[in-house]
Amino acid sequence: METPSPINHYIGLLKGSVAQGETTRLVTGITHDSRTVKPGDLYICLKGAKFDGHAYAKEALAEKGAVAVVVNEGGLQSAGITLPETVSVITVKDTRAALPLISCGFYGNPSHALTMIGITGTNGKTSTVRLIASIFRKAGKRVGTIGTLGSELDGKNYPSEHTTPESDQLQALLAQMRDDGAEVVVMEVSSHAIAQYRTAGIAFNVGIFTNLTQDHLDYHGNMQDYFETKARLFSEYPLAFPRPDKKSFISVINVGQWEGRDLVTRARGDILTFATGDVPAVLKASNVTLATESSNFTAVYDSGVEKFSLNIELPIGGAFQIGNALGAIGACLRMGVSKEAIVEGLASLPPVPGRFEAVPTGDRGFSVIVDYAHSPDGLENLLRSAKELNPKRIITVFGCGGNRDKGKRPIMGRLAGVHSEIAIVTSDNPRKEDPNEIISEILTGIDRNSDPDIKAEIHVEPDRRKAIALAISLALPGDIVLIAGKGHEDYQIVGEKVLPFDDRLVAREILQGGSV
Repeated sequence: METPSPINHYIGLLKGSVAQGETTRLVTGITHDSRTVKPGDLYICLKGAKFDGHAYAKEALAEKGAVAVVVNEGGLQSAGITLPETVSVITVKDTRAALPLISCGFYGNPSHALTMIGITGTNGKTSTVRLIASIFRKAGKRVGTIGTLGSELDGKNYPSEHTTPESDQLQALLAQMRDDGAEVVVMEVSSHAIAQYRTAGIAFNVGIFTNLTQDHLDYHGNMQDYFETKARLFSEYPLAFPRPDKKSFISVINVGQWEGRDLVTRARGDILTFATGDVPAVLKASNVTLATESSNFTAVYDSGVEKFSLNIELPIGGAFQIGNALGAIGACLRMGVSKEAIVEGLASLPPVPGRFEAVPTGDRGFSVIVDYAHSPDGLENLLRSAKELNPKRIITVFGCGGNRDKGKRPIMGRLAGVHSEIAIVTSDNPRKEDPNEIISEILTGIDRNSDPDIKAEIHVEPDRRKAIALAISLALPGDIVLIAGKGHEDYQIVGEKVLPFDDRLVAREILQGGSV
């Protein structure tokens, strides 16, 4: 799995680096986490928002047995650390940019032995990963997946952090999947991962762009930076990290919005476009039929040279899943997967946790849907998908996360107020913010006196369990109750505490007569 090499091997991977001390000792492990340093490790010092890894360099060397450290120019001085001239130190301009190069070298470039498919976009990444994995499995391939729902290879789970793990953890994970027999890895590629070099070094075969809407502006600052970061997967990666077999990169792009059309002008390699609206694209959807727990449509492919259609049956609901399915179909077609495997793979898709997931309501006559929608676009897609099922009323339970992009709060409030008959504003993951202050900011977007488009009856219930109970108590036959924001999550973050909380389980308990 690992490829132990002397310190000078890593110096050779880092252009412009400066070495101090002995450079022939063998590196038997790598890590950026000072807590996990073991004898023989190369410790890479990262500076984060809360902690500076340089502060632990002396401890890593003297107490934990690291053979060398990699540091930023001036990083040790800023952290107030002085090391003897005899210890091994590699100095680089940016340790974050160095970490993936070191990781790829240590783990033997695992992406080179795998078919790598990366999905980026604000919404739809998780579902698209699951859709593609199901198709490739039907085609007889062993498939690993990495993303919000964790990491697994055909049912075997691997520990991982974040939607996209840090680069040393990610390369270790890819190497483990490779060694365990994976042939294809489908992974979510978050904007944070690209900006922080977590996915650098991975030789992707395919990149898929699902969409771009407001989210993560607390990190990116503005939508342009957010877009430019995601665009790097299509414009920069194919050149910086080419496939060793020299296969052309495949760009699969949703052109339903201008960002996708802009991306087409930047993307490298073979480009396939898809869209669900009236925008021209190679892959489109027609004859769409929607139900709470299923979606049927015809995928129409027309490249100008080749034209055909596929009748698709998806065992999941939500109109927004049509676009995700088109992206998956486009990628698999370009990868040479048979049409039969695509159709059968989508038809046999396992449920995607927390994505338009129905909670059984017995004979009550109304539906309860749990969805991860936690951005304006995600919530709007959820509401429109519910509306296309022609319910008598839509009852929406939602909130916004704390210590995240505050600008989306009134936007999401207005969306719920416009597209619901009843909107119940509650807590999501308040983190270190006051839940009532978050709710107040949401409510600034739901002013019935100044906005005639807002028709919803508004309720405020900060306790999420009570809010879900209220929604269910108000539901009548023909209604749809939407519980938005947390989806698959089985916890709620309040302050520093991570408390057990699963919208799906809570809804089931209440429906079964459990206490509030």
